[in-house]
Amino acid sequence: MTVPLQSVLIVVSAAIFAVTCQIVPDSYLDEVFHIPQTQQYCAGHYDVWDDKITTPPGLYYLGVIYARALSLFTTSPTCSVKALRSLSLVGQLSVLPLVLSLFPVGHRHLSSRTVTLLQLFPTLYFFSFLYYTDVWSTIFALLSIGLSTRATQASWLSVPLKIAVGSMAVAIRQTNIIWVLYALAMEVLTVFVYPDEKGKDRADDTWFLAANARLEDVRSPADLVNAVIGATVRVWRGLSSPTKGPKALKIVCSYGPTVAGFAAFIVINGGITLGDKSNHVPGTHIPQIFYFATFTCALSIPSILSILSQTLTILFFRPLTFAIVTGIITIAIRATTIAHPFVLADNRHYIFYLWRRVLNATPWSRYLFAPGYAIAIYLVFARAVRKDKILSSLVYFGACAAVLIPSPLIECRYFIVPYLLWRIRVATLKAEDQGERGENIIAEYVEIAWYAIVNFVTIGLFLGYSFEWPSDPGVRQRFMW
Repeated sequence: MTVPLQSVLIVVSAAIFAVTCQIVPDSYLDEVFHIPQTQQYCAGHYDVWDDKITTPPGLYYLGVIYARALSLFTTSPTCSVKALRSLSLVGQLSVLPLVLSLFPVGHRHLSSRTVTLLQLFPTLYFFSFLYYTDVWSTIFALLSIGLSTRATQASWLSVPLKIAVGSMAVAIRQTNIIWVLYALAMEVLTVFVYPDEKGKDRADDTWFLAANARLEDVRSPADLVNAVIGATVRVWRGLSSPTKGPKALKIVCSYGPTVAGFAAFIVINGGITLGDKSNHVPGTHIPQIFYFATFTCALSIPSILSILSQTLTILFFRPLTFAIVTGIITIAIRATTIAHPFVLADNRHYIFYLWRRVLNATPWSRYLFAPGYAIAIYLVFARAVRKDKILSSLVYFGACAAVLIPSPLIECRYFIVPYLLWRIRVATLKAEDQGERGENIIAEYVEIAWYAIVNFVTIGLFLGYSFEWPSDPGVRQRFMW
């Protein structure tokens, strides 16, 4: 099914791209910063910089390389709006599937259905037709993580590749440093924690059992503590082992330069944000986790439905726990909700209407969703990946929290990498647990159809409907994520 699925996706995407460039031929929204800046670089003006740009210039250097490559095959302008937008589409259709092939499912790769499903993820797919940072930021972040899954087979030749990939991920979007650190943590787990010591009986190794416990085995907070202690002990054993010393050095060399370079950037720049710092001040926005969990459930209905009834049953028989969690969520909503000026003012984004008409319709509206958030969090971070190992889940949740909570701006684009990693893990665990059973295949096709519907609506609305601001007559505004 690989050829038919990918062929259909390529043909449909090419048609959407052509229509997009015809209906919206000029730079739109953030493109008004990204495209002129890349064009300056294409013209050799590397000393020119727009102070309103908030991300590093990685995408613009990539755009220049792409434009130079295109110039070898065409006489048409290669640094135009259309040409630069095509860079996103090329990444989405050709590079992303290769990156996803790095993620193992037992002794196999992700199925073609799952790869197509991930490519169609609505927020990512939407920006495949515009010159935004999202597609290539996602590609390099996932590539860094994907390479870490191959740590046990990798040679020293992988070190410069990991440095280059991690550095490029951060150079396109600085918050990708979190995903580089996630890759580092997962590689440490892969090399030192999860493999059994040669000749060691697992049944007699308390720390091995603790470090390899799964979420479904958690009965109390002590189980989480034991897993962390077990991992610490096993890493210490690994570092003390003469056979694993070179592996530790290889990990340090693979990620140290990127982390050190980012630290230097923070010191020199005086913070993580480039340009327009007043509107991008990090904060403590815990409800971002709630929004992400709800968003994930909404876009994974076919996967979630099969465990929803079991989840509700479990929560029904644990009313006190459910009430406590709901109470904590309510307190977090009360204490840390942030209404960013961009959310309040920009009516081109769906979040504007969701905030005004749902979350903030009345002074108490936002609190009504606390029980739903509790269910969504349980579904996403526990139930759906209950077969996952505790440590992998803790590292994933920590990375999601580090990416989302400091952001005062509610942006569905920030959910892309957290969602894709979650969905890859769900697919991996299902395949390992159930094999290629018929209901999984049907569920994935249903999910692909669901994504296609969401994409049809959002892209159709973007292209088919426009409006004007009274303050900016003659300029057509469009709805988008």
